[in-house]
Amino acid sequence: MDEHTKRQRKPSTKESTTLRTDGFVRNIHSRNPFDVIRADVVLERIEKKAGRSCGMHYELYQAHLLGGALDYLDALPLKDRPVLMGAAAKRGYLLTLAEEERALEARDVLMSELAANDC
Repeated sequence: MDEHTKRQRKPSTKESTTLRTDGFVRNIHSRNPFDVIRADVVLERIEKKAGRSCGMHYELYQAHLLGGALDYLDALPLKDRPVLMGAAAKRGYLLTLAEEERALEARDVLMSELAANDC
């Protein structure tokens, strides 16, 4: 086999760049790089965690939710990211930095209002 043929081989499964379409993404908390989890389950867990830390304020919930989801998205291989983004869109939110910035601004306004009420 010549050098040109070796370089053109299909990447291994670990290096595959084929986009996922099955609703699953890599489980970033697993040691095994082949472990997957349904994207909607990932988002459900992030939503529950955000709900526990929001104190019944939507602005806090949204900031925690988007922050957690974007952190997970950032840790995923590129081929899995559209699946998580699509699952989030079905749940009614966009995983974009602009949305996170809006949520953080709303959180900051709320925190300022709460601090002003405590004085």
